Amino acid sequence: MPMTMPNGKNGAIAVAAVGFAAGACVGSVVSWFLTKEENLETGLAHSEDPSWLSRGKDPKPPAKDDGWVEVYDEPYHKTELDSKYCRVVRFRFPAGKRTLFHRHSVDSFFCFFESARIRNEQLGKPVVEADVTAGTSNGACYCSSPIIHRISNIGKGWMHGLDVEIKHTDNPDYKTGPLPETENQFLIYDNTKHPHGKKMRVYNLHVDAGKKARFSLPFSRLVMCEKGSNIRVTKSDGSSFDTKRIPHTYWWESNGFEGTIENLGDSEYVIMVAEWH
Repeated sequence: MPMTMPNGKNGAIAVAAVGFAAGACVGSVVSWFLTKEENLETGLAHSEDPSWLSRGKDPKPPAKDDGWVEVYDEPYHKTELDSKYCRVVRFRFPAGKRTLFHRHSVDSFFCFFESARIRNEQLGKPVVEADVTAGTSNGACYCSSPIIHRISNIGKGWMHGLDVEIKHTDNPDYKTGPLPETENQFLIYDNTKHPHGKKMRVYNLHVDAGKKARFSLPFSRLVMCEKGSNIRVTKSDGSSFDTKRIPHTYWWESNGFEGTIENLGDSEYVIMVAEWH
């Protein structure tokens, strides 16, 4: 059974998002850090290209017995990263568009970059309409309960976020509790108590413009940027660096982090952090 855990400040909107992940119940640059924090960037021109968007037009949608495609082959989905630990699939489509029927069969969590209202049509299930909210996350145990569904964007904005498939965790049992809720961080997804599927926690971390916050992240992690800014990162050993984080990008960090993040920009900096063990 997929599971969404409402937590902290965003509990209500985490529940609202369940209609997307689950059909089962319950411009940009892509970047990630390698082990030595080497920055590798790839253009995201495909998500802006009208020809890419037109591939998802579905003038004659399949009937329930006409088949489906794997999520990787669905035109509004694009596999951008495939590593030992995860596979990252970006979904992005405008208001008034819908996906083809497609299958999810790997345990996943979803992070949303923009707010939208969607219609979720899962084969064999009642149609569900729901709101998804930027900065939230949810997930589903698709290995034990695969689904075939299609999503229609029935709101006014873009449907945009990441489907992160959990391929591997070095320590599948989470023996430690979640990070404490603070003024600058709170839990937005947690399925570690669920009996099935790969375990995952996702946090929302945020720093106001002109402010500094201390964080302790003693685990490997996938970091997804909802709202970007110019920041200064200072580690516990005193070393620091300045960088620009771009909205709707993500990166992998292999080593634990203890230190501060200072927001040098003039708007809020918001990231979603997936805790990997």
